[in-house]
Amino acid sequence: MAKSRVALVKVHPQAVASTILNKVRETINLLGGLEDFCRKNNTILLKPNISDTGALYCTNPSVTWAVAKTFSQYGCKVLIGEDPSIHVKEEIAYTEYSMYELAEQAKAKVVSLRHGPHSKVKVPGGGFFSEIELSSFAIEADLVVSLAVMKSANITTVTLGLKNMKGLVKPSWKRKFHSGNLNQGIVDLNKIIKKRLTIIDATFAKDTSARVCYPVGLLMASRDPVAADAVCTRIMGFDPHKIEHIRFAQEAGLGTLDLENIDIVGERIENWTGKFCFSSPKNPFELVKKTRGEIKIIQGNPCSACLNELGESLALCENQLEDFKDLIILVGPEAKPHLSCRNLILFGNCLKKYKDKGIYVAGCPPTEYEPAKTDSLREVLSKILDKRERNRINLAKDS
Repeated sequence: MAKSRVALVKVHPQAVASTILNKVRETINLLGGLEDFCRKNNTILLKPNISDTGALYCTNPSVTWAVAKTFSQYGCKVLIGEDPSIHVKEEIAYTEYSMYELAEQAKAKVVSLRHGPHSKVKVPGGGFFSEIELSSFAIEADLVVSLAVMKSANITTVTLGLKNMKGLVKPSWKRKFHSGNLNQGIVDLNKIIKKRLTIIDATFAKDTSARVCYPVGLLMASRDPVAADAVCTRIMGFDPHKIEHIRFAQEAGLGTLDLENIDIVGERIENWTGKFCFSSPKNPFELVKKTRGEIKIIQGNPCSACLNELGESLALCENQLEDFKDLIILVGPEAKPHLSCRNLILFGNCLKKYKDKGIYVAGCPPTEYEPAKTDSLREVLSKILDKRERNRINLAKDS
């Protein structure tokens, strides 16, 4: 069986656009050239990662421009689209990303994956979903390019080429991924995308938990989305076998994650592993396991942003979590405060309508690092423990 090929090309993190254009072409040529992926007049959908409005959190705009320019100069019709994080307005995200300017310069067209047409597609073989509703632009394109960024995530450890495809999904369906098996849902989605190319922008990389960006200086690409994610994951210092959606994708036949079955061309991976130390993910569901059921998280179709921030907040109180008794945290717009408990926390603006039912933590998403109209989750948890300690002292005095 032929090995999957992954191209690694070194590029200065702050290289000018013309240099990045040459590096993108070099990367694609290492995979066989554009003619291996498309024909002239084909429609190409580029899906960059514009999850938030922070420049370093997104696919480098110069990389997006360079990829679009490469395909348009070849004679393809190039579409660029994304559905940013649910708490970010699409128009604001596109404007801050300079989406319209870079598309015009690359002779590409900007499309809306959030508001544009959507269609339901059957998932071959199923898994968590039997069907998924996603952008018609993705369904009708001759090639979908997952233009991801090297980035860690609290729930899935990494968010690379495979998970980047979630931006193709209709917004009302996105939350369904978090209501059940997110990792299997990512695989189901990728089963639908038949002809694709994964390009991972690692000019800069985001360590979500540490809230820092590293100037890595790499471009990666492969027609095998699993191999691309596996190689990138190794460079980040994680084991792809331990990352569920990557492992599930291999088991579903979407590609290989074993390095012995991957032909890495260009840069040697040995020269890049160990250079950067990404923080361990802070998965909120794993963090509360140590409380043996005393802290429960009830989901109501939450978004990724809220779950990531919930993990960050709980991690800051990790050494105290076992001190809590009978605590429920609701997260997501469909979570309902119907359970009786001593302490009920409503996490996020989606639950403001129930603020009289428990302790409301404002934010979209709530964070520990930006001023909000209410206490942060860490402050709320600290006050709960302080109150319990005061009650204990008062009881001791009375006795």
